[in-house]
Amino acid sequence: MSKLSTVQNKAIEEYWLNIDQYRKDLKYREWELLENKKQDENIGGGRSNRISDTTANKVMILTNDERYQHLKKIIQAVEGTYESLDDDQKTIVQMRYWDKDNNCYEWSHVADDLYMSVQRVLRKRNALIDETAKRLGWV
Repeated sequence: MSKLSTVQNKAIEEYWLNIDQYRKDLKYREWELLENKKQDENIGGGRSNRISDTTANKVMILTNDERYQHLKKIIQAVEGTYESLDDDQKTIVQMRYWDKDNNCYEWSHVADDLYMSVQRVLRKRNALIDETAKRLGWV
């Protein structure tokens, strides 16, 4: 597996930290694209090139929107990776990235809670970062 840059590692950790915000952003973007209707742009009265099938039209709008697809890809990568993690890695994610009340767990605290060395915890974290990168198509 190719080595990720420091910037890529930080980006993936940000994805894990902010997954709830990414979910909200995705829902908002979907609303922007589908519900926030604009006036009819076909003023001339000619035939519209839009598909009349509402479901297909929605799918095309969402599929063609880069922002929507980017957010969706991040969410799917994080959620898919989380589902594949072992219990120790899930604990690492919950303590380090998702605990909003005490978002100050140092790696040593996580290691103590899991009864393992900091190095082992970091190896497990690196494995989840690598898996996320793989799901994002970065490696």
